[in-house]
Amino acid sequence: MDSVWFSKPRPSSGQPLGLSREAIVRKAMEVLDAHGLQKLSMRKLAAELGAAPMSLYWHVPTKDALIELCLDEVYGEFELPGPDDDWETAVRGMMHSLRHLALKHPWWVRGIGEFNSIGPKAVAMADSMFGPMLRAGLSMPVAAQSISTISSFVVGYAIAEVNFISRGGMDSPPPDLGKIADLYREKHPRYVAMLDEQEIWSLEGQFEFGLNCVIDGIKARVAALR
Repeated sequence: MDSVWFSKPRPSSGQPLGLSREAIVRKAMEVLDAHGLQKLSMRKLAAELGAAPMSLYWHVPTKDALIELCLDEVYGEFELPGPDDDWETAVRGMMHSLRHLALKHPWWVRGIGEFNSIGPKAVAMADSMFGPMLRAGLSMPVAAQSISTISSFVVGYAIAEVNFISRGGMDSPPPDLGKIADLYREKHPRYVAMLDEQEIWSLEGQFEFGLNCVIDGIKARVAALR
């Protein structure tokens, strides 16, 4: 596995306009927030910075390396749990923060798993959740698996939510449930009955339900270990 974090950044001395890795990452994040991963181009980014395209490669070896750096910046926006927080408070707060950041930076959540997330801010975020879980009595393997499980739920939910919003989401007309029901009333009556349950159409409600289910599972594991 190759990663930008395995090499030291080059010095910025002698580069035009005081170009630096930090400046490149800041501008790249602006582009990513506005246009997404597919629209990020080193040539266009260089133009935004008023620099020659090759000068970017002095500081960032590849486009993938730049994305790695940007991903890590977002992990730095997490509000880390306090030193005395219990594990449920810590994990619940971090998962709400993860969802919030996914909606703020849709490209970021789509990049999780596709690009490395081993930068110092990503590692600090993950490490901050171990303390409360280990104090609760979980072994390191169980704590790590618990964090992975709950993060996977939130990332999966957030990607679906981000995709829904990118298609128009809340600004689009709601689906015509009557027409959908007419299509399936005879063959799939249970599905049609589900359409009438209003609470399932709340994104907040669905997120909280799923988060509670995963946390309840971890609680059961903690209780079993005591």
